[in-house]
Amino acid sequence: MHILEKGGGTRRFFLASSALALTLGLAASSIPASAQELTGDIRFSWWGGQVRNDKTDRIIQLFEQQNPGVSITRETADFAPYWERLTIQSTGNNQPCAITMQSRWLATYARPDILMPLDDLVANGTLDVSGIPEAVVSAARGADGNLYMIPHGVFYFALMYNEQMLENAAAAGVQPLVWPYNWDQYADHLRAIQPTLPEGAVATHNMGREPDAFVSWVQSHGEKVFDGSKAAFSRDLAIAWFNYWEALRNEGVTESPEGMVTENSALVEESNLANGRGYATNRPPNQLGSVQTVTNTVNPGATINTRPYPVGPDGTVGMDLGSNGIAIGANCTAEQLPATTAWINFWTHNEEAAAIYQSDNGVVAIPELATAQAENPDTQPTQVRHIELYQQVVDTAQPVFWPAGGYQAMTDVLNRSYDAVAFGQLSVEEGVDQLISELQQQLDQAAR
Repeated sequence: MHILEKGGGTRRFFLASSALALTLGLAASSIPASAQELTGDIRFSWWGGQVRNDKTDRIIQLFEQQNPGVSITRETADFAPYWERLTIQSTGNNQPCAITMQSRWLATYARPDILMPLDDLVANGTLDVSGIPEAVVSAARGADGNLYMIPHGVFYFALMYNEQMLENAAAAGVQPLVWPYNWDQYADHLRAIQPTLPEGAVATHNMGREPDAFVSWVQSHGEKVFDGSKAAFSRDLAIAWFNYWEALRNEGVTESPEGMVTENSALVEESNLANGRGYATNRPPNQLGSVQTVTNTVNPGATINTRPYPVGPDGTVGMDLGSNGIAIGANCTAEQLPATTAWINFWTHNEEAAAIYQSDNGVVAIPELATAQAENPDTQPTQVRHIELYQQVVDTAQPVFWPAGGYQAMTDVLNRSYDAVAFGQLSVEEGVDQLISELQQQLDQAAR
């Protein structure tokens, strides 16, 4: 964890009880921040590496220059430690006023004693959600229906592939893959690609254990992943998913089980895709630039591109959209609230801030700002592709409501269940039964 304070000084924050803070905050929300002279100290937390930290610091400096009465204390950490710290802070009623939040983790914290409900602040114009797609805003609600964060970046997973390998396959007579393609067409494409690849390379990473791919499979087949805190997908559909990848694995179109596990945790520098050992995999498109940078070094001449997941048999798009945004701590005082809401509006809507951040943590949620970035000649081509693909799927994607602990549980249990199948320890049916049973156990435990 890193806590960076403006000027290097140490500040103490005297926090009221969450109930009192919520009452005071809602009372103050009737006064638009723009009508007040902004003053006070607030804390802002986020996760990320040094590049994101540098961008965020520049945006904070810009806001502080425009609002000299406000000082923002920076609190940053890597992704996993970030949530551990927030849990501890929330338990002690010591969470920051402005908290970077993610839709996949929102349900764990979406309670009025941890995060401030924001509907009243939106309704009276204090917080501005204009331009943010309704589906993205809806995914920022908790199980109680309250809005708990203002989305500023939309992230998604998709398929990455090696264009050089695709061109070689096309020269050998493999037909192009044109979206929308369904899951069977995608499997046939991978089978056709495999014989054209260099010795030792595989057409795809085995995604049987990958939660983002599984979610897209479930939703594209017309089923829900969760219903509240219950696993909602059918046993038959999960069996079909395991069989889909087992067939490709047994045909030699994916890595071995050992290679699958290694590839899942591989750094970009060590990955099959970057090193020319694989044609396709699943990754978030905001990593396209870093994958291409490594590829330029270890596999010169290869270009990495990205495409959507397949659609279902009837053309249904199953891709999940997640969002990152800013929540307000329930302990944020009435005096701190105007600066906090102004900071959120600035981060979400300010053109200069968006240009600095460059959709670093998801495509900027305001369509006009995303288009401006894509049209800017200084924007990296990989970032342009990231934005373009988002714009292609945003109107048909289906954001998932992740229950408390849901994403971590899905990741852990799906990995373990499919691995047991791939290594021959369980049959497909036994693996699916384990998936459903253990997933529900973890969801029940998290809901207590």
